[in-house]
Amino acid sequence: MTNRIAALALAALLLLACIAGCATPKAKNVEGTLEELIQKIYDNLGDAESLPRGVANLPLSEDMGINPDGRKIDYYIGSTGIPFSEGVASESLISAVAYSLVLLRMQDNADIEAAKKTIKDTVDPAKWICVAVDPSNVIVDSIGNLVFLVMSDNAAQIHESFLKLAEA
Repeated sequence: MTNRIAALALAALLLLACIAGCATPKAKNVEGTLEELIQKIYDNLGDAESLPRGVANLPLSEDMGINPDGRKIDYYIGSTGIPFSEGVASESLISAVAYSLVLLRMQDNADIEAAKKTIKDTVDPAKWICVAVDPSNVIVDSIGNLVFLVMSDNAAQIHESFLKLAEA
């Protein structure tokens, strides 16, 4: 009889452990303006050589049409129809430098995983004049409702810096 009780108790404990393991909490959203978050990513790097000189933050919107440089939203994220509420691209001011960092704050109830896959599959790592990044240096990730895209020879370092935003 005691063996049955012990077996039932163990089974109940294992079931609770499985349920607890499956119920992982949703990643919390990162607070701050997108410009502030980009600055934190750059500050977290601590290595100015990881970034090209002369980057500028450009506001993005789903319906932005053509910006003054003649570029539409798909130039920055590879596609149209990504459901974001606000976005910023931090790009090199020199078009012969292969560098782009984009932050998108996704709309409520957006399928973030599908958006990340679309961006990864459609963004052009050779969008600049005469230069490109290796496709292995294109990283798309997210924390909560914040989607991150970086295309750079230093993508891994910049990605690590982005991940530090979740620790704050």
